Parts: sequence; structure tokens; C-alpha cells
Amino acid sequence: MKFSSKLSERIRKNFRFSTLSFLFIIAYVNIFQMLFGPAHSIVGVIFTIMMSASMVRDLTAAPLKHFVLQALVLVWMAVAAFLVTASPAPLSFLINFATLLLILYAFTYEYASHMYFPYILSYLFLVFISPVTSSQLPKRILGMLVGAVSIMLYQWIMGRKRVAETARDVLSEMIEDIRSTISSKSENISQEPDLPGMRSKLCRLSQTVYERRKKAFCISDSSYSMVAAGRGLEQLAILIHELSPSLLPQNKEFLHSMDTQLSQFLAFIRQERSEIPALDPSALAALTDEKTARVFNNILLYIRDRLLHMTDPQGRVHYRKSALSFKIRLQSAIDLSPVRAIYALRTALLLSLAVLAVQYLPLPHGRWLLFTLASVSLPYADDVPQKIKKRIFATILGGLVSVAIYSLISSPAGRTAAMMLSGYLSFYFTDYRETFACSTVGALGGAVFMNAFGFQAVGSIFLIRLGYILAGAAIAYIINCLLFPYRRAKATSQLWEKYKTITELLTKVCRADQIDPQLYYHLVIQAHMQEEKLIQNASLEKWKGFPAYLAKYQEELRCAHRKLIAERADAPPFESGHVLLKAIP
Repeated sequence: MKFSSKLSERIRKNFRFSTLSFLFIIAYVNIFQMLFGPAHSIVGVIFTIMMSASMVRDLTAAPLKHFVLQALVLVWMAVAAFLVTASPAPLSFLINFATLLLILYAFTYEYASHMYFPYILSYLFLVFISPVTSSQLPKRILGMLVGAVSIMLYQWIMGRKRVAETARDVLSEMIEDIRSTISSKSENISQEPDLPGMRSKLCRLSQTVYERRKKAFCISDSSYSMVAAGRGLEQLAILIHELSPSLLPQNKEFLHSMDTQLSQFLAFIRQERSEIPALDPSALAALTDEKTARVFNNILLYIRDRLLHMTDPQGRVHYRKSALSFKIRLQSAIDLSPVRAIYALRTALLLSLAVLAVQYLPLPHGRWLLFTLASVSLPYADDVPQKIKKRIFATILGGLVSVAIYSLISSPAGRTAAMMLSGYLSFYFTDYRETFACSTVGALGGAVFMNAFGFQAVGSIFLIRLGYILAGAAIAYIINCLLFPYRRAKATSQLWEKYKTITELLTKVCRADQIDPQLYYHLVIQAHMQEEKLIQNASLEKWKGFPAYLAKYQEELRCAHRKLIAERADAPPFESGHVLLKAIP
């Protein structure tokens, strides 16, 4: 009953998006097949997966760059898949290994959601489900180029407003949180502000800016200002929290004026007004302590200035040049990650050997073994057992449903409808068990479509699939967890040392007389993303004392940042279309 009520709620909330997405997939695959022929229809299916998966990253800031990268990767996947099927075993293994290594390292991310699996799955589809001859290869390559265009168009249509929406939503939430704290203080209600939540929102802004940067040390002035506005709001929340719990009447009057100012910031962010009025000096006069008044004046001026620069059209296309040498920028851009490198090497070797075995041993439906290895081989050994359990559970659940459906339905039209329905229902689920159970119904439908009828025949195919998945799960567990494990604890220790180095460097940069803005914000964004990953990993690893250690470095950064806030108070007033030339973030 509880599951059915949850499903009903999901259907109600997601019906429009899920239905339109499903119809889009059907239309895209059919149009792709009309253009390139039935031999390449699987490529159309591949791109519907890739388009959706690509939305975990924002590729719209540098569309030409990302189009070229997508085109190169996709074309090489098509060429490599052809060479793997046409070459002798040693050469086939080397091509497989190089291709898988490239995909796994390029589309695995240390601080963000991974994108490697759709590319690995698509590559294996090209090798085993829809291989081509030399005469068909040119059309396959053309199809891959069309796919690269499709991915970028999908990004532009679905995500072109992502950065503006993220900035609006996150900054609005931060302001609402501060106003809630002000309301509680004004009414003498004891309420602890959600400072960790505020920090998490700030890290989300940094992640957005990181994804939209054109390259290392190339962030626009508007992106600077978006992160800086978030940092200013975080600082304001801390200052309000530090005010004495027993407020004098004039302090309450000051908080009321500040709430009014924040409401103006909020209206500006939500585009309910086109400008932010200048700060009212009389509001600060209510404070009896001159130092406190100056601190709050500086932070409010800073936030207002950053919000105005964030929305300045000229700031969106203006990029300050970094004074760092090309060598340093190149080293930072490469930034070899041990987590990504070890995972890519281990999984590429495992899959390459498995592909070789499936190709040269009599393993009908052997691709199910490969898909399982690719799915449950994860960067951290700690996550592998849970993923294996979910895959096996989903296989059994989806398999039993498939046996029931396909034993009763023997017509091609009926089986096609069942496969399409399972694909449609998958849009309403997010957990891997549920989505893979739907995928199992579709996969078994394809396997039994024209050559298995009745309970015994369909049940046999299900048992074969279950056998391959159990074998793949066992192999993946042995390789990833027993022979070559890479534990989250080790990765977290390495990341913690990296975080300490970056924060110490950032503190020094803040105290320097001249600041390179690109270096400064590169370090800020890196620190924020590392914090989020550290918090996630430390929670899973149950690191005692970690919050205190992290708070120490966060406070050092805030103290250094306050110097910049004070200096911004002396900056010239904002004018539309004006880009400040002073090299202070």
C-alpha cells in the first residue's frame, strides 16, 4: 500500500515531463532510423540515453568546445568498435583498453556526478549489439556526429537557463534563511541558524561556476560575483548569529531595516525589480557600537555590489587574464586525480579482458556479463556490494515480471507494448533497483521477442540472464573489493591533505597586496567542492571530530575573506555596463 501510494504521487508529479520525454525518445529514434537506416537504429537509442545523462553537467557555457570534444569521443567510439570486431585478439584488446581508459577517466569526476556509464554502455552496444562493416562505417560516423549535435542542442534547450535559475534559487534560499534568523532574533526566539546548510548552498554555487568555466583560470566577472554574493550572505548570517541574544530596542530597529534591505535584494534576484536602492545610512545609525555598524555596512555594501555585478551583461562576457604562467595553468588543468586514474585503469583492464572472453568464447548473451561488470565496478570498493545487491534484486524482480508477461503475451505487438511500457515507467523512478527492474523487462523482451514462447522458454532466458549477472557480480566483487580495492577512507585522507593545502594557499593569497582574481576564485571554488565531498565521505566513514577540523579551516578562510569585504567598501559605486578594473574579487 505504501509503495503504491508513493508511485501514485510520483506519477502525479512527473506525468508531464515523463510523458513528453518518452514521446521525444520514440520520435528521435524513429527519425534517426529513417535517416540512417535500421542498421544504425541502436545509435539513435544510444543518443537518447546520452542526451539525458549529459544534463548532470552544464555544457552551454562553451558549446563549441564541448561539441568538438563530444564529436571526437563519439567518432572514436564508432571507429574503435569497428576495429575491435575486425582486428585480431591482441590488437582488439589494446584498442578496447585505450578506448575504455579514455572514457572512464574523462567522464569520471571527483567532486560531481559521473557521466562515464552511458558512454561505456553505448560503446559496448556498438561492439556487440550493432557492429558495422567497413562499408557501413562512414554512415555510422556521420550518425555519431549528428549525435554530438543532438547532445548540444538538448543541453541548450533543457539547460540554457540553468545558471540563472541556480543563482536565483540558491541566493533566494540563503536570503530567506537570513530573514528567518532575523525574525527569530527580533522576537527573542532562540533559533540556531543553519550555517552548514548555508555553506552547502554556497558550494552549490561554486559547482555551477566550475561547470561553466571555459577552461582552468577562465571565469567570467559575473561568475566571480555570483560566488562572492553567496560568500557575503554566508558572512552576514554568521554576523547576525554573533549578535547578543538580548537585543536593545535600537538593535531590533536595525534588524528590521536590514530585513527590509534583504527583501530588496530578494526582489532584485527574482527580477521583481530592476535595481537595488542605495543603502539607507540611517538604518545603521541605530546601532550604538560604531565598529559593529561599520562591519554590517561593509557586508551589505559588498552583497549589493556583487549582486549588481552578477547581473551586469558586460560582466558575463568579460574574463580577467590570469598572471599565472602557462606551465602552472597547464598543470592545474591536467590535475591528475588518483581516484579517477586508479578506477579508470582497473575497470578498463577488467572490461577489456571480459570483452575478449565474450568475443572468443562461446558465450551467447555474453554482453549481459559485460553490462554487469561496467555497472557495478565503481570508484570506491565500499560502494560495490550495495550496487551488486541492487542489481541482483532488480534482475530477479524484473525477470519474474518478464516471465509472467512474455509467457502470456506471444504477439510481437503485445511484447513491444510491454517493453515500451517498462521504459515509460522507468521515468518515474530514481532508485537503481527500480530503474534496472524496468530495464530488465525491456532487455528480456528483446531477448525473447521472436524466438521464445511459453513459460519454459521465457523462463530459461531469464535464468541465463540471471546466471550472467551473478557471474558478473562475483567477478566485479573479487576484482574491486578483494584483489584491487580502493577504499573511500584512503581517498578521503588524500582529499583532506589536498584541502588543507588549498585553504592554506588561499589564506596567503587573501593577505597579499595584489591578488590574481582567477587564482583566487579557482582556489575558492576548489575548496568549496572539496568541502562537499569531504563532508559526504566523512559522514559515510563516520569520522569522529571531522566537523571541528573542517570548521577550523573554514573560519580561517572567512577571516581572510573579511579583509576583501572591507576593501570592497571603498570601491567605486556600481554603474550598469561598467566592469571594475581593480583586481580585488
